[in-house]
Amino acid sequence: MEIQAFGPFAGREVIDFDELSSQGLFLLNGPTGAGKTSILDAVCFALYGSVPGARQQGKRLRSDHALPDAVPEVVCEFSARGRRLEVTRSPQWDRPSARSKKGSVPEKALTLLREKVDGTWVAKTWRNDEAGSELLALLGMSLDQFTKVVLLPQGDFAAFLRADAKERRPLLQRLFNTDRFETVEQLMAEEAQKARNSFDAAAAGVAQLRDRALDEARRYLAEEQLPAESLPVEEVIPALEGALADAVASASSSVESQRQQLLARNETIAAQEQSLADARQLQAMEKLAAEHEAAAPAYAEWTATLQAHRAAELLAAPLRHRDQAAKAVEQADKGFLESADAAQAHRLYPRFAADRPAPDNSGKELLEGISRQLSNELGRSRAMLPEAEGLAAAKAEQRRQEQRVGALRQQAEAASNRKREAEEHGGLLRQQLESLGREPLDPALLSEKLDQARQVRDAVIHYGNCLRRTEEARELRDRVNAEQLELKQRWLQLLERRLEQAAAELADTLTQGGPCPVCGGIEHPQPAVADHGGLVTREVENEARRRHAEAEARYAEAQQSCSALEQELAGLASRGGTTDPSEAQGDVRAAQDSLDAALAARRRLERLQEQVQSNAEQVQSLQRQLSQVVVEQASAESELQFARARIVELEHRLAEVLPEGERLEEWIAGLEQLERLVGTCSKLLVQREHAARALDSTEDEVAAAVEASEFDTEDDARVSLLAGPELDDLRRRRDAYEEAGQRLRLLCESSAVLRAQDAVRSGSGLPEPAQVEEARAEVRRLEDDLRRISVRHGMLQAAQEQLGGYRTRLQEQLVRLRPAAERFELVQSVADSVRGLGDNDRKMTLATYVLAARLEQIAAAASERLNAMTDGRYTLLHDDSKSGNKKSGLGLHVSDEWTGLRRDTSTLSGGESFMASLSLALGLADVVQAESGGVDIETLFVDEGFGSLDEQSLEQVMDALEGLRDGGRVVGLVSHVAEMKQRIGAQLQVAKGRQGSSVRTVVAAVE
Repeated sequence: MEIQAFGPFAGREVIDFDELSSQGLFLLNGPTGAGKTSILDAVCFALYGSVPGARQQGKRLRSDHALPDAVPEVVCEFSARGRRLEVTRSPQWDRPSARSKKGSVPEKALTLLREKVDGTWVAKTWRNDEAGSELLALLGMSLDQFTKVVLLPQGDFAAFLRADAKERRPLLQRLFNTDRFETVEQLMAEEAQKARNSFDAAAAGVAQLRDRALDEARRYLAEEQLPAESLPVEEVIPALEGALADAVASASSSVESQRQQLLARNETIAAQEQSLADARQLQAMEKLAAEHEAAAPAYAEWTATLQAHRAAELLAAPLRHRDQAAKAVEQADKGFLESADAAQAHRLYPRFAADRPAPDNSGKELLEGISRQLSNELGRSRAMLPEAEGLAAAKAEQRRQEQRVGALRQQAEAASNRKREAEEHGGLLRQQLESLGREPLDPALLSEKLDQARQVRDAVIHYGNCLRRTEEARELRDRVNAEQLELKQRWLQLLERRLEQAAAELADTLTQGGPCPVCGGIEHPQPAVADHGGLVTREVENEARRRHAEAEARYAEAQQSCSALEQELAGLASRGGTTDPSEAQGDVRAAQDSLDAALAARRRLERLQEQVQSNAEQVQSLQRQLSQVVVEQASAESELQFARARIVELEHRLAEVLPEGERLEEWIAGLEQLERLVGTCSKLLVQREHAARALDSTEDEVAAAVEASEFDTEDDARVSLLAGPELDDLRRRRDAYEEAGQRLRLLCESSAVLRAQDAVRSGSGLPEPAQVEEARAEVRRLEDDLRRISVRHGMLQAAQEQLGGYRTRLQEQLVRLRPAAERFELVQSVADSVRGLGDNDRKMTLATYVLAARLEQIAAAASERLNAMTDGRYTLLHDDSKSGNKKSGLGLHVSDEWTGLRRDTSTLSGGESFMASLSLALGLADVVQAESGGVDIETLFVDEGFGSLDEQSLEQVMDALEGLRDGGRVVGLVSHVAEMKQRIGAQLQVAKGRQGSSVRTVVAAVE
């Protein structure tokens, strides 16, 4: 290895480790501050580009003693895994500027890696990162491991030996890189939490569906009809469906029974009402017959008077107007013909005569016949006026009921549409509710994650503060360590000088004539004298020892404080303190956003649940409205059918009287109009006859006519003549009597009168109006009951469908629950085991278990050497028992074969502790070597600590180190012990001076 401008070495120093290793053991010695540690730092820098501890700042590696333009450089040639390599490294440094006398130019760190292939050096890479990666892969261990395996710091291993399990853990973690096992623990905990979340979500879904089904069933079933609480959840809904099916069947039976009762009752009422209506028709017929019979004598008198009047009219004295007779005849002919044409043009005339009436007797007879027919027809038609009024009322009732039925149908359709829309809206709401239920987000879990993120953020903040305090503590520790090392070096130098001046110190105590304490002689021919530096007395050496002890105590205190801060720093790092602050703050914001989103989703879920409940109540209300409208529609349709039947019956009666296509009012009006036209024709014909007689006859003819008439005298004829009002009154009475007769005949032939007469003959009694009204009240009650039962029946069916939906969804939830439960049980069990919980009897985490196994290997390897160093007395034992409630795994005890007891390693003496620490260091080297893939470590460096051994213990330790040399290893010892200088011939001596330090290799034969 070559060192230039590095550490305390100003020039280029060359160290041939092959020459030093020729004897297997070599000693690295020199005064304090000369640069022994810097040689080891140079080895680390060459292999890893860094040095251990606080010295790893690259700018401090360049020697302050070197010339300004001297390049700091370390060249190391080494063998590993059968390969020969050379690495040249230069740290970052400031080169003097060629342009400015006071300025400087920063030079970057440089690396050159070469390999000797077939006797020729071949450059591998100039890149720092590539060289570092290849060297790390070749060596198989990190810088931290290298400094613990190849460079054995006895102070660290003494602390490791005396530490408890908690303090040993960080060192073992750094050496064996168990972060992956802690990652496995964390991943298993996260997987267990995920499995728990999945299981809880599935279980909550099952419980929610069960509760919903029970809530739905409680609306219609009694408590004793509900299933037992102990019934398995998958059997609850089928049991509820069975109980609800029985309720639906019972409700269906009640609805059908109620309908049959209502139909029978309506038929009875219809029959009673028809009997009453028939009885009223019979009473009207009987009343009309009695009135007609009572008016018969008067009718005969009226008829005779009218006949006499007609006879007298034939003798109306046209004598008084003889001169006007011709004109009267002409006017009579014209009026008659016009009236006859008008009568013939009437639409009803063809029904009574085919030809126009002539102005003669045939025409008179024809007109009289038509008049009689019209009189009869008018009587019959006018008798049907009450029936027509009844028909109009029935049609009005029909229209009213049709409007009512149409309105109820529209209401039913509207209610059905609203119900369907409400059900569709409810389906959409349930889908939205299910979609929120499938993505179960627990605010409590997210709140916990937010707390964890805040803890990590706080840990990051505390980590920064702790890192600053730790760096300050490390600087103080290194400063105090350098001070105590300097005082130690001063004390050892004084001790070495005192040992070398032992003869002079003894001579200083001699007196003339006094015996020598060594040989007993009284003569002292040539007593030893001190060198030019003067005699080092015991007091001076003790004062130096005391100052070093105080400095060493200060160093131990600083080391303890630094270790505490490092442990605190490691704890903060384990809690995420090394996370980037912006990333930690981002995680807090993301967790807060997730929690806010989950709370918003929970509020949306609650609103949807309220909307679903409101929708269900709305559907039930609409179902009740629909059922009520359906019942009212059925009642209206029944009344409409009754009105239609009444109309058919009345129309049939009118059809028996009226010609096809005729309406009664129009028919009567037409008959009356035609009767007036026929009457006019008759009157005009009579007038024409009179005028003709007056014209054609003479007074003789008039006398002859009187003589030929039924009157004895002309006066008798004049008496028989009636005035116009009296004549009209008689005719009106006669016509009314004849019309009453027509109505009487129609009533006698009507079906209602015939049924009433049959009922009278059969002796059937008529129902009382109170009975009919009571029956109607019973019908209304039955309709209300039917409406109520129908509504309950519909609600039961809806509940039955709802339970069917719950059953399907429950089956789906159970299918998801079973694998979730199995996975949760499995993952939770594994997670508990790797975290030292559950069935883990040792309460060891996975990482602790791995470290315990490594510590057990280290203890076994160390015991082989410690047993040899202590003549078989001591053996190091790994202890994985618990201490109180603390988790086990990293305990370390020493077994004393002399007493047969185990005891704590802290009870060992200083020398025993050194041997145990050295054994641990060598054992650790063996285990790490195996852990690193079996890398053959041919060279070891053992730091100070031999001064605490007595002569026998030192001999045993040296024998153990000789054993390492016999095993093919080269061991470099760093020590100030004078005896070791005499025992070890190969030495690398480091000398210091004002111009920097230098090295010298001394290889001498040892007896």
